[in-house]
Amino acid sequence: MTDYLHIIWDFNGTLMDDAWLCLEVMNGMLARRGLPALLPDRYAEIFDFPVQEYYQRAGWDLERYPFEQLSNEFMAGYHARKLECRLHAGSRVVLAGLQGRGIPQSVISAAEQSMVQDLLAHYQIDQYFISARGLDNHHAAGKTAIGVQWVEELGIEPGRILMVGDTVHDYEVAKAMGTGCVLVASGHHSRRRLLATGATVYARLDQIKI
Repeated sequence: MTDYLHIIWDFNGTLMDDAWLCLEVMNGMLARRGLPALLPDRYAEIFDFPVQEYYQRAGWDLERYPFEQLSNEFMAGYHARKLECRLHAGSRVVLAGLQGRGIPQSVISAAEQSMVQDLLAHYQIDQYFISARGLDNHHAAGKTAIGVQWVEELGIEPGRILMVGDTVHDYEVAKAMGTGCVLVASGHHSRRRLLATGATVYARLDQIKI
């Protein structure tokens, strides 16, 4: 990682261990309508961005249950319990190690920006990042535009920037930005899906060498 001049992190699922909570909240919503629950392996195979497509794969009839309504319900459940989540093992060690080597870091997220900033402060890791950027809403459509704009603002050769994420979408964002990419299979996507991108995949964040 020290071959790069800047590290861009995804947050949810990569640094923050919240896939289990997303699954529990979704299963609660499904149960309230008498719909079948998702198993963890199934979740890791169908979760995606934009999340509206994931809702359809999860079994929602979006004509009967409008996506915005479901998204609002999901986020209410998520917000109520988000502080139950912890950072993935090794998060602080990797962040501190990179900072100690003088490598700037930032966060781009498909989550709402204010929530990401609040959580970075809650976990006391906000001091590691020169910027944290997210969406202006909680509908999680994706973060490609945010990432491309951020790389332009950085003014660094994209090939000297590394994106670290936990989903195929993170790989797609890295490709759009022109940056390097490594993925961690302890978040929202299965190892099988991540390996199919051709990116380097680590089982856990604490395996990444700094």
